[in-house]
Amino acid sequence: MLAELLSLAEIRDIIVSERMKVYEASFNFDLNNAPDYSYFFNIINFIPQRDNIKITLQDENERIFEVSSSKTEGEEEYKTFLKNTLDDETINVKLRIDKKVEENHFSIYSYDEFVKDILMLSIEQVMIAFSGLLSQVSTFLVFDVYSPMTMFATKTMFFVPYRSQITNSEFNRKQRMESCKEASYFYNFDTYEVLPDDFKITINYESNPLTELFQKITMLLSISFIATSSSINGRQLKGIINGQRTMEYCCDINNIQDNKVLYRIYNWIYTDGSPIDKAIIARNVISLHCKYVSITEIDDKVMASIQSNYNLYLKDNVKDYLELKNKVAEFISDIVSKTGEYATSLLDKFKSNLIAIFGFIFSVILANVVSNQPLNNLFTREITVLVECVLAGSFVYLFICYFQSRYEIEKVYESYEQLKLNYKDILTEDDLLETFGNDEGLNKMKKTISKSEKLYLGVWIVFLIAALLIVEYLSSNPTYQVIGKELDLFMQNIKRCFNFIKENRTC
Repeated sequence: MLAELLSLAEIRDIIVSERMKVYEASFNFDLNNAPDYSYFFNIINFIPQRDNIKITLQDENERIFEVSSSKTEGEEEYKTFLKNTLDDETINVKLRIDKKVEENHFSIYSYDEFVKDILMLSIEQVMIAFSGLLSQVSTFLVFDVYSPMTMFATKTMFFVPYRSQITNSEFNRKQRMESCKEASYFYNFDTYEVLPDDFKITINYESNPLTELFQKITMLLSISFIATSSSINGRQLKGIINGQRTMEYCCDINNIQDNKVLYRIYNWIYTDGSPIDKAIIARNVISLHCKYVSITEIDDKVMASIQSNYNLYLKDNVKDYLELKNKVAEFISDIVSKTGEYATSLLDKFKSNLIAIFGFIFSVILANVVSNQPLNNLFTREITVLVECVLAGSFVYLFICYFQSRYEIEKVYESYEQLKLNYKDILTEDDLLETFGNDEGLNKMKKTISKSEKLYLGVWIVFLIAALLIVEYLSSNPTYQVIGKELDLFMQNIKRCFNFIKENRTC
C-alpha cells in the first residue's frame, strides 16, 4: 500500500488528497531524519508504469530536488542536496501522481479520499468524470485500489484491491451505446458518455458510500434512454415521451428517489430484439399510465403491461393482436349500428301500430258507407267500444315493445362487457381503456337511446290519449256517459239498500 510506504520514514504533517485523475500528498521531515534515497526509489517503483509520479523536495531556502518515474537515477544528487541543507532545516516533500487508463485498468491510491472527492461533486460533474475514463475503454474498466477497501462492481466498472483477478465482463458496452443512440435522443450524450449500466451496482457491500449516488445516476440515465428525447440542464432532467399521448416530464436530479423498475424497463428495451420497436411499445404504455402518476413513480404493473404488449407484438402473436384489434373495431361498429336500430325500433313499431289503427277506422267508415247507416251516426256504441279496445290493445303493445327493446339493448351491452372480460388476461386495465375508447362511444350511445325512447314513448302515449278523447267526442253514445250512468245507477242501488236497512231497524 502506498500509505504504508510513506509511513516507513519519520515524516510529519502528511496531507493526502485524490481526485479522479490526480493523487497528491505532502509531508515534512527534518534533515537529521532524512530517509535514504531508496525510500523514494521504492515509492516510484511501487507505482504502475501507466501512471506518472513526481516527487519534489524543497528546503527552506527554496532549493529543489526532483525525483520522477522518468528519472530513476539520482542518488548522488540527492546526497548533495541534503549535504547543502542546514542541520536545523525542515524539508517539504510534495508527491503528485498523474493517473491514466491503460489496458482497461485505472489506479486509486487512497480510496477514502477518492470517494470523498466524488461525493463533493455535483451529479453532472460525477458523470463527466467517469465519462472521461470510460470513453477510453470499449467494454469494462477495473479500478485497482492501492488502499484497504471492500470490493464492489457495476456492469462495467470493478473497484477491487490491486492484483485481484477479474473475469472479463460479458456486457457489450459499445453495442449498448449504439442501440441507445438509435432508439432515443439524449441531448447530453456527447458530454455524459455514460450508460445506466455503468452505475448499476451488481456487487455491493454494506454502507458503501457511493451506493446512493450511483442509484440516482442509474435512475436518471434510465429515464433519459426510455424517453423519446431528454436533456439535463442544471439541476433538472427534462424529457418527452411520444406514445399514445405526448407526455413531458421534469425531474430535480438532486432529489430524485430510487426506482428500480425504471432500470428494468431500460434494460428490457435494449436487451435482445429491436430496441426501436420495444421502445415504442414501452413509451405507449408509459404515456398512458403517467396520466395519473409521475414517471418516477411507475411500478411493476407498468413493466408487466409493457411485456404483455410486446408479447402480442411478436411475430408468433401478431395474428392474435390484429384479430383483437379487428374484432374490437368490428364489434364496436356493430354495437353502434344495432343500438341505432334499437333507438328507432319503437318509432317503427309506433308507425305500424298507427297504420293498423287508421286502417281499422277506415274499414269501419267504409262499411258504414256501403250500409244504409248514416255517417252522422258513425261511432255507435258498439263501434266506440271496439275502437277503444283497439286503443287499449295499442297501449299494451306499447309496453311490450318497450320492454322487448330494453331487453335487446341490455344483451348488446352484456356482450360488450363480456368482450372486455375475455381480453382482460391479455391486456392491462390501461390497454382496455385505450382499446375501447374508455367506453365513451358506448356511453354516448346509451344517452342517445335513452332520449329517443323517452321521445317515442311520449309521442305514442299522447297519440293514444288524443285518439281516445276524439272517439269519445264523436261517439253517439260515449263510454264515459255509459260509465257515468252505470255509476249513478250503482250509487242509487246502494242508497236504496241503506234506506231499506234503516227502515227494517226502525221497525
